[in-house]
Amino acid sequence: MSFEERKEATLKKLEYHLEEQEVDPPIIPLIELINKDKEFFTTSSCSGRVLILIDRGRKIESEKYLTFHRTITLEDLKDIPEEAWLRVEPFILHVIGKNLERTLDLVDLVKSIGIKRSGLSRSRVGYLVEMMGNVYMSAPVSNLTIDETLVSIINEKMKQNFEVLKKLEKTLQGFIKE
Repeated sequence: MSFEERKEATLKKLEYHLEEQEVDPPIIPLIELINKDKEFFTTSSCSGRVLILIDRGRKIESEKYLTFHRTITLEDLKDIPEEAWLRVEPFILHVIGKNLERTLDLVDLVKSIGIKRSGLSRSRVGYLVEMMGNVYMSAPVSNLTIDETLVSIINEKMKQNFEVLKKLEKTLQGFIKE
């Protein structure tokens, strides 16, 4: 499959997921911007999330109890099981680039705005760039006091994450070629 064929197939899947409202709203403008460029397309994304996880040892056996791709309220955290973990996870974005030089330029640009967790690897149809934010928090619920102070801390982390997403979108506006 060529780069162009893979991009077309991937964008058709994205269109379906957008129609089904399965794409996190905060990241939609960024992925739409990247997908306008004939030399890039996004393959997967998450805008960042607040996750309540029932950890059963192995990842495959763990259960996502609650997931929020937004800031939260105290009401969102009521009745959480004591054995759960609360996690704030950063955005993640995967982009396929057709041209090595331009894809390396994308990685350099991403790193220049402080997204240090980004890198490049080879894919079947081009070059895969993974970008991940640095906002992260993880703690067992049993060690936490679920109150407005905790909600405030979580929401500040999510706001920082969304600010980096907006900064990335603004920076890429001058890089993306339509």
